[in-house]
Amino acid sequence: MQLAVAFALTVLYVGISLTLGGIRPRSGVPWWFFVPGAVAFFASMIATVMSAKLPMPWGNKRRYGSPPRHVHLSWRAAVRLPVLVPALLIPWHVLSILRMHFDLDWVVYLLATIALAVLPLVALRRRREIRLLRDGEVAMALVLGRENTEEWSNRIAYRFSAADGATVSGRVWDAGYGVLEGSRVPVFYDANNPKDHVVACACWIEAD
Repeated sequence: MQLAVAFALTVLYVGISLTLGGIRPRSGVPWWFFVPGAVAFFASMIATVMSAKLPMPWGNKRRYGSPPRHVHLSWRAAVRLPVLVPALLIPWHVLSILRMHFDLDWVVYLLATIALAVLPLVALRRRREIRLLRDGEVAMALVLGRENTEEWSNRIAYRFSAADGATVSGRVWDAGYGVLEGSRVPVFYDANNPKDHVVACACWIEAD
């Protein structure tokens, strides 16, 4: 369901951007710039409001089952990730304009190479999340502190104790959950190496 919502929102945002802003840059008012920017802005506002209204998956003293657990895309990721897509149309249009006047094929190849390098890293990170959420041990981390800025994501400092008594601390980005200082957040970790862990509020994926 979450994947379907993410796909539908992506199609909606890109469709509005291309319909109102145009597929190719034209002379006159640069709607190709203003429309995707406006769509991304309003979509981010909607995603922020929706994220704030979504319940915490670990609320009401929820207990996670034994591994392997069922994992899926989080609702917050489903409404927040599509916001990034219309904004990507702006640099694409800029590059299209420059290519009308300059030979920039090498830039296209460079960007394609960078994308091919970044995508596997993102995939590996999500694979690690899935592995730990599905098969890892669970502990509750205490949120020691939180940055409070106007950004989409704020960093939190946390600490948790593994089953073997090891104490692990760290800092992660809060991916729209809005956890507060003094609250507790689930952590999924490798029993043989508690330092290999993910904090639930920093993941795109959720466990049932």
